[in-house]
Amino acid sequence: MPKPAFVALACAALLAGCGGSGAKSTPATTGTPKSSNSLLQGKTRLHLTRVGSLPESLAKAAAVALPHGRLMVIGGYAGGRSLDAILAGLPNRLRAIGHLPQPTHDAAATVLGGFVYLFGGGNTISTPSVVRIDPRSGSANEVPALGEPLSDLGAVAIGGQAYISGGFTDTEFASGIIRYLRPGGETLVARLPQGTRYAGVTAIGRTIYVAGGLTPAGATRSVYSVSLGGRVRRLATLPAPEDHAAMAALGGTLYYVGGRKVLAIDPRSGRVSVAARLPASLSDPTATTVGNRIVVTGGGTNGVWALTQ
Repeated sequence: MPKPAFVALACAALLAGCGGSGAKSTPATTGTPKSSNSLLQGKTRLHLTRVGSLPESLAKAAAVALPHGRLMVIGGYAGGRSLDAILAGLPNRLRAIGHLPQPTHDAAATVLGGFVYLFGGGNTISTPSVVRIDPRSGSANEVPALGEPLSDLGAVAIGGQAYISGGFTDTEFASGIIRYLRPGGETLVARLPQGTRYAGVTAIGRTIYVAGGLTPAGATRSVYSVSLGGRVRRLATLPAPEDHAAMAALGGTLYYVGGRKVLAIDPRSGRVSVAARLPASLSDPTATTVGNRIVVTGGGTNGVWALTQ
């Protein structure tokens, strides 16, 4: 979640984060080196179009893609408060379809078996809560929780299983990549070199990617690939330390969205280039692959944008 995570004493400034240490860092917007591979730059250049608006300016929400080009945006932080709203629909027509059992922000979500699962997050402290949402009715119910409180985490679905990356427990930065077991419980898949929260997390095929984020030593430039067999490899280096950004995959390329830019990361070569410029500086946006585009929401604004190749 935001920084000083969910400790009640520290959460007065939730815009800085629900986690637990340090002041909020805005992703850097300068110093991106040009790639020597012009073919890579040509393939990864994105076009940005504003396609809709949220009911209010928000950040720290979770989002997932639904069938038929729809999007769900869950919770978040706006106007000095956590939200319980569940929004869904086409990106240009998002509307409230339900409410969470409790307001939350800095959670992570993914789709399993036709349901949306929302992991962790919190309001004034980090929570182990897992909420299952029916995207047809908007109903939301608590299901078996995580083994420990986690906010500021990432989540992906691979092969019908949910994998959770990093986060903040209210006392320490989490380094684990864990597989959530829907009957209850979890298994450890791998560990990142250091505890990491507010990272960009996505998957291509059976590989999880973790980019940037906040570590005990500060924001990081590292991009890691994590295999389901437990191998962790440093894949790339960002031009500058980054956190409070989001990441999604499109056409086999990773796109890291935050600050005033979108970075393209080639998972084969590790090359990094600027793919697009954003109209405003975004912190804690969502970035979700919906069909053949990436939909970006919030980040401290009420904007909904589409990034297309």
